[in-house]
Amino acid sequence: MNTLQHIINGFLIGIANIIPGMSGGTLALVLGIYERLINALRNIGINTAKSTLGLLTFKQEAFSSFRDELRNIDFKFLFLLGVGAFISVVFSSKIIVYLLSSHHDATYGFFFGLVLTSIIIPIRMLNGFRWKELFVLLLAIGLIVTIEEMKKSAANSVSVSGDDFDTSIATYGLFFISGALAISAMILPGISGSFLMLAFGVYFPLITAIKDTIDGFFSLLKGGIIQPILDNILILGVFAIGCLGGLLLFTRLLNLLLKQYRNITIAFLIGLMVGSLYGLWPFRASLTVGDKHYDTTHLLPELNLNLLITVGVFLVGCGIILWFSRFEKETK
Repeated sequence: MNTLQHIINGFLIGIANIIPGMSGGTLALVLGIYERLINALRNIGINTAKSTLGLLTFKQEAFSSFRDELRNIDFKFLFLLGVGAFISVVFSSKIIVYLLSSHHDATYGFFFGLVLTSIIIPIRMLNGFRWKELFVLLLAIGLIVTIEEMKKSAANSVSVSGDDFDTSIATYGLFFISGALAISAMILPGISGSFLMLAFGVYFPLITAIKDTIDGFFSLLKGGIIQPILDNILILGVFAIGCLGGLLLFTRLLNLLLKQYRNITIAFLIGLMVGSLYGLWPFRASLTVGDKHYDTTHLLPELNLNLLITVGVFLVGCGIILWFSRFEKETK
């Protein structure tokens, strides 16, 4: 398979991972590269870190060991997939941020339809449903609703004090944890990593940070201010470190949980998906502080053109997942 094909595959997997409810792991199966991808990612570990740090000694054997490790983790393959995925993220971030700012309710309605319908995919993976599964499912729902209520309380405090809660230590910790969990979910067939980011409330801020960072670099070339760029880079850096930690630890842990406690783990993931719908309710009151907008109270929709458009794109989102779920059946 040539270089261009690897980049295209990475682009397609990146798009699948960006859209909540779609599984990059499933698309990798469809493209016929899943086994190679998983083997490459599983080979990344302590030896990779040691051989990379060994370069600092500038010894010949260190460079030789590093080259061997690159071959062991199939680095060229991963790099080309990463290039394609990066292009897809850059491309889609601008579109999503535009839709979110200009068509808020319709955008949330679309994602609501994606996530709601995609719940059928992990449900198919369940082997029975008992009180244990029900308990962890309700626990996951409660966790996500609690996080959403904390975000609403934080937004209300912003309206009173004017302080910015987006750069708190707790928020950075949430980006780190979300990165670790999302990268773990992204490589599992049937599980959408982006829905986990939605569930924990970091999806839209992360997409916005990517878009603003790209715009900021162009602005910097024209004499713009560097501080906003550094803030966004910090957010992306924390998330990236979380992804790295997920690759080194959480992917193995998640695979272990799926082997030892498959039903309970899947039930917990379903609970996260159900809980995320609370935060994806399209019709919300909002407040503006400076140049930032915060969603607050849930509202009942009014019968108007906005409702009809939102319901329409909601149905489109449902249809996309129903079409995509056919691949889930074909890859089992």
